Amino acid sequence: MGGCASDGLRDAVRRFQWFYTRNVWAPYELADQNVMSPTEWRVLFAIMDAGTTIAADLSRALQINTGYLSRMLNEFERNGLIERSPHAGDARSSQISLTPVGESALTATSTGVRDNVSSALKAMTPDEGSQLMASMEAVERLLTLSQNGSRARLRGPRPGDFGWIVDHEARMAVGGDAAKRAREIHAARIVAEFLTAPDPTRNACWIAEEDGVSAGASLLVCAPGSADARIAVLFVLDPDAKHDQIGWQLIDACQEFALESGYERLSCIPDLRHELFQPLLQRCGFRPRRSDQTIWEKNL
Repeated sequence: MGGCASDGLRDAVRRFQWFYTRNVWAPYELADQNVMSPTEWRVLFAIMDAGTTIAADLSRALQINTGYLSRMLNEFERNGLIERSPHAGDARSSQISLTPVGESALTATSTGVRDNVSSALKAMTPDEGSQLMASMEAVERLLTLSQNGSRARLRGPRPGDFGWIVDHEARMAVGGDAAKRAREIHAARIVAEFLTAPDPTRNACWIAEEDGVSAGASLLVCAPGSADARIAVLFVLDPDAKHDQIGWQLIDACQEFALESGYERLSCIPDLRHELFQPLLQRCGFRPRRSDQTIWEKNL
């Protein structure tokens, strides 16, 4: 199944999620939601589970944009929840671990999770326990992509990436040199808008990589004071069998960031190969704007 899950499958998974949280609560279901978001709780529990880790490993494991994660970790450090120490093997990285304050904040919640799981299992017979284990292993296997269908890695922008985005946009233009120049100017303006934003935490950019090679990009921007965000750049280099998979990852990253940032609407103008992205956007819940069919949007 390419791209976003079908409505039936997605609804079935969500029903199971709600059933699971009613019977075996997730950590953030037991926590004070006014203190931190579910994503922030996920990061803290991942640090607790690892003991000591680095930001790059957290970003890969949790599929969180590196810039967004960096801001989150800085906030944790200011609040005394984590501490950083020099990484012996890489001077550019810091080892991250919980402080005693951070450990205390998570201990009660994690104990509550363990106790709730235990109470749910007490009434099971040994045969039922074995059946549950086999079923959970099947769910884990089915939701884990194989090596042949492995997800592309999303990362934040590095020096040179924005020039690469502008170059790709120019090459994609249909027509002669004038059309390519116009497309290049348009892309350069989007990049300039991104880089000069008064509040850079409200914008985001992702680069999709396969085997260390850039394979696609998405760039999300928002006008100051606006509740609407737009995916101003979205492309995947090769229209092969993995196009939908990488495109879905880029769109999903934008949606997650927009939700976490409190935006109300997300719009997108896909790249010049509309026939590749329109079905994917439609499966992800986007619809053409009535006043302009080239703009696709989604209420959040």
